[in-house]
Order: sequence, then C-alpha cells, then structure tokens
Amino acid sequence: MDRRSFLRYTALNIPLFSASSTTLWSTNAFATDQTNYHLSDAHLDHFASAYTGEGNKHHLALVGSQGEPIWEQALDSRAHAPVFHPSKPIVAVVARRPGFYIDLYDTKSGKKLIQMPPSEGHHFYGHGVFSADGKYFITQENHYDSGEGKVFVRDWQNGRIVHEWLSYGIGPHQSCLLNDTTLVVANGGLKTHPNNDRKIENIDSMQPNVSFISLQDGHLLHQVTHPAEYHQLSIRHLHINKIGQVAIAFQYQGPKWDTVPLVGLTSLESSKIDYLPMPEPIRQRFKQYCGSVRFDASGKVLAVTTPRGGMIAFWSIEHQDFLSNNTLMDVCGLKATSQPFEFIVSTGRGKIFKINTMENIVQLVQKNDKIQWDNHLT
Repeated sequence: MDRRSFLRYTALNIPLFSASSTTLWSTNAFATDQTNYHLSDAHLDHFASAYTGEGNKHHLALVGSQGEPIWEQALDSRAHAPVFHPSKPIVAVVARRPGFYIDLYDTKSGKKLIQMPPSEGHHFYGHGVFSADGKYFITQENHYDSGEGKVFVRDWQNGRIVHEWLSYGIGPHQSCLLNDTTLVVANGGLKTHPNNDRKIENIDSMQPNVSFISLQDGHLLHQVTHPAEYHQLSIRHLHINKIGQVAIAFQYQGPKWDTVPLVGLTSLESSKIDYLPMPEPIRQRFKQYCGSVRFDASGKVLAVTTPRGGMIAFWSIEHQDFLSNNTLMDVCGLKATSQPFEFIVSTGRGKIFKINTMENIVQLVQKNDKIQWDNHLT
C-alpha cells in the first residue's frame, strides 16, 4: 500500500471511540512483536504486563486473548517490562529502575521459577531480553558508584553470570536483538544513584547514544549519538523491524519550552539518527516524553505512546512521514499484533485497547478501574 492509499484510511487526529464488544480479538492477535524473532506458539494468545492494584500492591498478570485474566502473581516491588521466552512457556519481568530483581514464571501454571538479583553494586533498569537461542537472559545495569553502564548475560536457569560487558554509555535503559549476535542498547545518558534515583547527576554533560554490541565478545560494533545541541535528549526505548531499522524514542531533560525531536531512526549502517517529523501541536502534546515504541507487523508503521500527553502517534517508515494520532489518557503499554497496522495498548487507568490505524478503529477490550497497568506489555 502506498502512502496516498494509506492516508485515505488514516487521517490526522482520528476521533477516539470506545465500544465494548463480545467479539474481541482473535487468538492469533498476540503473535510476535515482528522483530527478527518469533514467539513460541505458547504465547500466541497471551500478553503480560505488570500492574499496581488496590493498596498499592504490585503484580504481574498474564492475560488471555479475550482480555480475561489467566493468572497473577504478587511482586516484591513495582516492575517495568515483561518479556516472553522465544520458545518456552516462560515470561520474565524486570523490576522498575532502580530495580533489584528479575522474576521468571511458567506461563502455564504461573509458578515462579527463579528470582535473579543484579550484580553487587548494580541495579536493573526495568528491561531485559532473552538471547535468540533462549539459553540466556540479557540485562542492562547501572554500576551506581562509578555510573558505568553494563550489560550482563546470565544463564536464566540458575542465575549464573556468564558475561559482563560495558554498555558503552551511561544509563543503558533498554536493549533489543538486531540478530543472533548483535545487541542494540539505548544508553539514556542519565547518571543516577539508587539513594535518590530521580536526581540526574550529570544533566549538563549528558551524552546519550545507541550502541551496537557484539554478543560474541562484548566489543562495540557501532555507535550513533545526537548532535551537540540535543545532548539532553535521553534515548530510552527502542524497537527493531525485520530489515534492521532501529526506532528510538526520547525523553528530553532540558527546558520544557525547547523545540526538540522526540522520535528517530537509525541502523547498524547509519552514521547518524534520522529524526521523524511531528506536527508542532502533536509534538507539544507529547510534553517532551515518549513512553513505548513499536513497529507494526509489516515493519512499515511505527507507533509511539506518551502517558504524559495521553496520546499514541503513528508514522510511515517507508516515507518517514507522520500519519495519525489518537487520544488515550495515560497510555503507555504498546505491542503489535500479527496483523499489519494493528496494535494493543494499555493505560494507567486500567484499560486495554486494540487499535487498527488503517480502519480507524479504537476498540476498548478490557476495563478495570481498580488497577493501573504499568509502562510496558508484551
């Protein structure tokens, strides 16, 4: 579909409508995030997210294709991002920054398999990823006395650390696999300490980057950074499509009135970050803050959420053009379904929606006012 045809279906500022339905999404809707890897059949009809419930209690939930809860487990503290194993019925969830645990669960029974702590003197950033062969779990960690960003590779069955490497930056928030042997890390640039984790210690000297790291020996393959005028544009979240394009979403740490880009693209072959256009009214509504970023199943449409702005926005990757947006209060969690142009999103107000950008559909499929879905779902 060319851009002109696509835009006939996705006009700017699609009006939001919410409708409960007895026919929700198909059991195949939660296939893969459509990177180079595919989830096992065990996860085609599930998604997982952390949430905060009554009494400020924190949980991990596995939810079925009709929005029905399958199981939930209490967590030691607030979690950030779950991730499914590529071939086994296992889900891992990483504690929110400054995080001090990773829990792994059997998705069939809900049984906790193992809890892994960070390396001594380190904390997690809330994200991790399984290796392509499923043998290892890879995390980004902060050595908080020095501020160095680290990458740890663990045997998830026993928690043993098999590799420890530099992330080649400060504040490595999220990583994704480019291929079997290359890890892409979003080094956010923020130096913090768990004693006061929301205080940025290097606001004037931030240098965020995207680093491509060999999983064979940990050496730096490639790195891209912002130009100097954007050095306070923290690179936090990323996603990779099937042809190796890396989408990156930013959180600006400078003055609120500055005009800065908030979404970009890069790759292993690129020497820079290409910033995607945003209509200025949309950019202002983002309030300098992107939450989650995902390609659709085709890899040609990019979605980015902003909980602060209460919005999800879409871009054509082929033409690097802004496509459309939807207003969804406190939206952040985001994943692609197996269908092109289609996403599942969650909100901090207990709602889950299915959005089809081609058909201009925003469908409410679950609502629970007693819970607050956390920032990411898988």
